[in-house]
Amino acid sequence: MRSRNAVEEHSEGAGPESQAPAAIDARALDGASILRLISGATVWLERSTEAVNALNVFPVPDGDTGTNMLLTMRAALEGAAGAASSEAGAVLRAAAQGAVMGARGNSGVILSQIVAGLARGAEGSTALDGPQLARALMEGAAHAYRAVTKPVEGTILTVARAAGAGAMEVLDSHRSPALLDVVEAAHVAAQQAVERTPEQLPVLRQAGVVDAGGEGYRLLLEGMLRTLRGETLAGAAAVTATPPLSSRGAIDGGTVASEEWGYCTQFVVRGDALDLASMREELQELAASALVVGDQDVVRVHGHTEDPGRLLSYAVRYGRLQRISIEDMDAQHDEWLRSQVSTAEIELDDGMALDAEAQATAPVADLATVAVAPGDGLRHVFESIGSAAVVAGGQTMNPSAQDILHAARTTHARTVVVLPNNANVIMTAQQAARVGEAGDTEMRLLVAPTRTIPQGIAAQLAFNRDASPEANLAAMAEAAAAVRTVEVTRATRTVELDGVAVRQGDTLGLLDDVLVAAGRDLLGVARTALEQAGAASAEIVTLYRGQDVRVEDANVLADALREAFPAASIELVAGGQPHYDYLISVE
Repeated sequence: MRSRNAVEEHSEGAGPESQAPAAIDARALDGASILRLISGATVWLERSTEAVNALNVFPVPDGDTGTNMLLTMRAALEGAAGAASSEAGAVLRAAAQGAVMGARGNSGVILSQIVAGLARGAEGSTALDGPQLARALMEGAAHAYRAVTKPVEGTILTVARAAGAGAMEVLDSHRSPALLDVVEAAHVAAQQAVERTPEQLPVLRQAGVVDAGGEGYRLLLEGMLRTLRGETLAGAAAVTATPPLSSRGAIDGGTVASEEWGYCTQFVVRGDALDLASMREELQELAASALVVGDQDVVRVHGHTEDPGRLLSYAVRYGRLQRISIEDMDAQHDEWLRSQVSTAEIELDDGMALDAEAQATAPVADLATVAVAPGDGLRHVFESIGSAAVVAGGQTMNPSAQDILHAARTTHARTVVVLPNNANVIMTAQQAARVGEAGDTEMRLLVAPTRTIPQGIAAQLAFNRDASPEANLAAMAEAAAAVRTVEVTRATRTVELDGVAVRQGDTLGLLDDVLVAAGRDLLGVARTALEQAGAASAEIVTLYRGQDVRVEDANVLADALREAFPAASIELVAGGQPHYDYLISVE
């Protein structure tokens, strides 16, 4: 690993015995200082990721807002660390590029647009003073609002706008406010806005929570504030693979600075009674940027390490390893640096450049589809009915825009239709489509906004590669709309929502994302939800069995439903999805 650097020395990664980091120059932020702010904000969010995830409207085990925002910020940090210039504007621009490509989930996509707006507000700046930062914060919020087709108040958008307005108020009252004053005002305004979110969104008030995305953004501002003050960010491991900007100097096409980034290692551990907290603590000791999420049966791991084998050898003690991916970040970083001096740049979002590596290879097919799905069983279903590629993802593991773009390119098709199959993946897919369009590649990316797995399967079955893309989008939308989706899962807390009283541990039945039944009797809950879905008059009801459900138990449920709905053909398929015992399609 590389020797300790300026950013590492001023982060939590320095260890509990190190002295508190020095405060940042309060007069102006150069590129290195901005890098420290991004790192501090990311570290501070990381320590509260699970708390943000728990701010879930529905009492189900799939909260992922905090995780999505953290992964988006890590992508922004990695982008900023690769900036070819030490100027503030260049570092924020690189951070925005990273965030846009690494954005996951609705909250991550909106956050990436906030970062993009910050970059716009700082464009061309060598360093940012207090007034410039205030205006950049305001532009970040305004840019995110413009990026969302139907902005909803009481969300991260509202909190970002309030933070920007708070920063601007300081600017109005002080001709040249200090950076610390600006960030303090932004954070106070964000805190107040978060507390008001239940007044703006009735569903938050019902659930007794504040908006998760808004709270995530507040935490990012708090991390920036603490970093400006020079406070130690205890409780989380810092991202340490960040070279000091001041040491890089100019980069030309013939020479690339030698930096050691290691290997980006990702895998899934499947086992029994996995101790998530213990695994997270130990794996974070073995890898930088370690993210360990999941439950007692399945844990997903991401980390940067010089020795992937050591990480895998350690993890295999817990259970079976699956979906192992190891990428050489040194090679990727060298290629990325070379691309910065290439004249072949493509534009994104009014001037945000992406490197030419993002362009697709020459197409060899006219039309193809890419589906997003969790679980090996569902992946096999989509592949068997014609999806050219399947991106692993769904609740708690939303793919990034880069993941979707990469999958689309593997199809080598001129036009690719993406099936997000999850309401929290649609915005990411649309962002991937915008990036692809801005890239001016030969590949065209379209999104069929399927919100559930059953909708996606129906849409894929309606796909006709001999028809035009537009005709396919219309047919797929019609097919998806004809399907009702029932989801059966377990309650993580006691609450009353949508007029349904829920106790922790209850079986829940959701119909098209609306809670309709809860209780201790799984058959009773499933039957109630299916009755409301019109199963009595349906032709086909398909049960996709989750990874935690035994085949014998699923067969018992299927037989009981055949008795309850004799006119329907009841089918049982191994889905393998986490968190949801059953996904049920009613057609």
